[in-house]
Amino acid sequence: MIKILTFFFALLTLILSGCSSSIRDAQEMLDLDHAKKIEEQELKEEEEAQELLALEAALAEEEASLEEAVKEDNPEESPEASEFAARKPFEIASTDSPQETINPTVPEKNILTELSSMLTNLTNTTKVKQKDETEKTPVEKPAKITVLKLPVDGDNSSKDLPTSGLALGSALKLVPCKDVPAKMDAIHRRLLTTKNLNIADRRLRDENNDRLMPVIHFDFDQIIIKSDYQKLLRKQSPCVIKAMKERGDMILQIAGHADERGSDEYNIALGHRRANAVSNSIMAYLPNSKLASIISFGEEFPLDKKSGKSAWDKNRRVEFTFLLKP
Repeated sequence: MIKILTFFFALLTLILSGCSSSIRDAQEMLDLDHAKKIEEQELKEEEEAQELLALEAALAEEEASLEEAVKEDNPEESPEASEFAARKPFEIASTDSPQETINPTVPEKNILTELSSMLTNLTNTTKVKQKDETEKTPVEKPAKITVLKLPVDGDNSSKDLPTSGLALGSALKLVPCKDVPAKMDAIHRRLLTTKNLNIADRRLRDENNDRLMPVIHFDFDQIIIKSDYQKLLRKQSPCVIKAMKERGDMILQIAGHADERGSDEYNIALGHRRANAVSNSIMAYLPNSKLASIISFGEEFPLDKKSGKSAWDKNRRVEFTFLLKP
């Protein structure tokens, strides 16, 4: 009887161990299947991100081609022609001799000769009038033409532009307040396109963010905001934050960064301190803390991946990024 019980006990033990092994095998298969699905999803998201970037590059190339075609169809007037056109009213008003009619059938060489003769006569007449002290109607000099090179499409004046190179680069990217809503619309469309891509890739960040709010750069191991950047923040923050609050569908992320020197933990903390300093500087325009979030990436996302002073200067920064409101 004892032998029979022992036999049945051994048989039961084998059956239970087999079931346990089967359960473990089934669980391992489920785990492997789940991991495979996650990997496939990540690959799919990566492919979608690459397709999006390729599409944007193609659109940018097409826009550049269209602009080039427009320039070829409508060539700009040469500087010499513009200068002659600006001087022409003065030349007509200051000469006493009747205007000569140029025959359109005269060859180009003769026309140039006649124009040269007219300019010579004008010069001689002006010299004579300057020597004559009894002349009642003095010859007036043409108004000086001032060419402003910076900025071409903003409402900054050259005296307000920063003097440092990095601050000047940030300032020249900024759009005037009247263009803020359009840039914000473009950012919102991009966010809707990429919202399902859970990829921490800096290439997915819309460059229009830097057209709305300036990139703030810092000295080594510092959190003090320089005066050039304080002016840019005071200029852009009111209209940008007002437009964001009127929309009600986005929030502003303030992200701090550091260069590669120092430990990861220290650089994360330093990035937080920089982001907090910038956040406090615009708090007057952003009273609702729910409209902004503060984050630090430390040295994880450098602007310049090289190692050296120039790269480090660029990488010590705070960036503003608009995100969809949760």
